[in-house]
Amino acid sequence: MSHHLSTSLSASAASALHVLGGRLRSFAPSPRVVLGVAALTSAGVLGIAGVGVASSHTSVMLEVNGVSRPVTSWGNTVGDALKAAGVSIGSYDLVQPGPAEAVRDGDTIVVRTSKAYTVKVDGQTRTLWTTASSADSILADAAPLGSAVSLAADRSSSRDELTPLVSRARNVAVTVDGSTREVAARPGQDARAILEAAGVSVHPLDRVTVSTGPNGELTINVSRVTRGEATTTVEIPFSETTATSSDLFVGESQVTTVGINGVTTWTVWQEKNGDEVLTSVPITEHSTSQPVTQVRSEGTKEATPAALVAAGIDPKATLEEKTEADGTTSVRYRAKLGTISTKEEIAAIAADSKNADTATAAAAAAAAAAAGAVPTNYSGEDPRSLAKPLVAAQGWGDSEYQCLVLLWNRESQWNPYAENASSGAYGIPQSLPGSKMASAGADWRTNPITQINWGIGYIKGRYGTPCSAWAHSNAVGWY
Repeated sequence: MSHHLSTSLSASAASALHVLGGRLRSFAPSPRVVLGVAALTSAGVLGIAGVGVASSHTSVMLEVNGVSRPVTSWGNTVGDALKAAGVSIGSYDLVQPGPAEAVRDGDTIVVRTSKAYTVKVDGQTRTLWTTASSADSILADAAPLGSAVSLAADRSSSRDELTPLVSRARNVAVTVDGSTREVAARPGQDARAILEAAGVSVHPLDRVTVSTGPNGELTINVSRVTRGEATTTVEIPFSETTATSSDLFVGESQVTTVGINGVTTWTVWQEKNGDEVLTSVPITEHSTSQPVTQVRSEGTKEATPAALVAAGIDPKATLEEKTEADGTTSVRYRAKLGTISTKEEIAAIAADSKNADTATAAAAAAAAAAAGAVPTNYSGEDPRSLAKPLVAAQGWGDSEYQCLVLLWNRESQWNPYAENASSGAYGIPQSLPGSKMASAGADWRTNPITQINWGIGYIKGRYGTPCSAWAHSNAVGWY
């Protein structure tokens, strides 16, 4: 190649580089087009600068985040030029061409520095490194991480620290105090400017986030944060203890004292984001009700067939668990006498019990009578406790229940087997004759619940309430 041709080509190359360099200096690529521009620039330079001898002294144009300046280095790689310019590259920064690639005079090196942003992804806090420079672009980069993504909006007093909201002109929805309005946003405007345009006043404690919808719509959400004193209550759980009871058979258990949680009232200092409590610090304890210990009684009485019969329970009964009206659980022998065993089987138990305890044997023998006679002594569940929910079911209060307790204490001592030898009145309510109670159930001779239901119905129909019946009994001696 002649010296003239070489000089001509060199001049042409220099001219082309000058034109291309001028265009590159006037072009500020976005993060989305950095790779394309850098590749085009590299290809153009390589195509033009194929003539000449490489020199270790290289002059290039360095563009960092849209700001360009010439850099001269004693080396021919991108890394050499960055070092000469004092530019350090982070792990998430974008550099094109790559640091190890060669450059020639007039080449352009493009650098986009990344920044860490804290985003909420499906309720979890994540750190996102991106070279995006606007909130909508940051959210677009975070979108693949989850279905619900939001970004805390900058509200710094320093203009240099604020992140532009949009990369192109678009409408933005502003949601605050239960209402939503749309505001036109221009590139370069930040969240603070949009809120001002919407006429929204934001206090220093309020939280402002930016999120995108399923169709890419952009929303600024303002949540009001409040601080101050509030009153709250804290429950103190009750504990449970066990006790033995000779009124229950072995294997039986029942709550005899229902536990009640205690309560402590506090004045607290709270910080709330809407209805969400962010911080709650106790200040003063005002009052405390101590918990009531729950007592569960466990039986010690031997569950022999004769003892079960004497208690009005079928000798073939098995333990059954039940949820009581107060919500507690109990384990009891529940099958009523004669509901499983035949009269003959019960009679045989009575015969076998002759050598047993005299009182138990007598009760079992009486209960086994073929004519359907019943025990004379009752040792089952206290009928008073059985009556309480039945009284409440009538809409009667505790005072009416107490009147009923007094009335039937006088009549029968609440013994289902009580029989008046002279009149023939029978059972807890002293029905005369006892067979009247058959209207409430065929087991009226032995079942205290059947007797109580009949007695309540009788009182309601004749006197209206237990207290009225008790007053009549006090006046005349009967009801």
